[in-house]
Amino acid sequence: MRGARGDRAWRHFVGWCRARGLRPLPAHPWTVAAYARWCEPRNRFPVIVKRLKSIARVHVLDGRRPPERHPTVTRTLRTIEMRTRLGGSRAALFRAEDFAREDRGPSPRRSPTQPSDEGRKTRVRTMRARPRLVRRRDVRSGNAP
Repeated sequence: MRGARGDRAWRHFVGWCRARGLRPLPAHPWTVAAYARWCEPRNRFPVIVKRLKSIARVHVLDGRRPPERHPTVTRTLRTIEMRTRLGGSRAALFRAEDFAREDRGPSPRRSPTQPSDEGRKTRVRTMRARPRLVRRRDVRSGNAP
C-alpha cells in the first residue's frame, strides 16, 4: 500500500512525463535519470531519492522492473550526491581580477591590413561568414569532379 507522500511523488512524475511526451509506466531509465537531473536544482538529494523510490515502488506493484536500479540512474544519483556534497567548494576556474578591465580608454579599431609598428602589414584573422568551398578529387580517375 502506498502512502500519501508516495502518491504525490508519483503524480508529480506522471505530470512531468506527460508534459514532455514521455511514458511514465514503464519508465525508461533515461527518463528517470532525466527526471532526477530536473529535480536536482529544485530539491535536496534525500527528496530526490524518495521520489525515485516512489517511482520504483509503482513499477514493482505493476509487476515491472524498478528503473532506479539501472546503471544510468545509479550513475546519475551518484553524480547528484557528489555535487550536493561538494556544494560550492569547487575551485573557481578564473579569478575575478582576471577579468578586470584596465582603464586605458577606448581601444582603437584596426583595419584588416593596418601597418604595425615596424612598418610591416599584419593581417588580422577573422572568422568567415560562410565555410570555404573545397573541391574533392575523384580518387578513381585522379581528376576533380
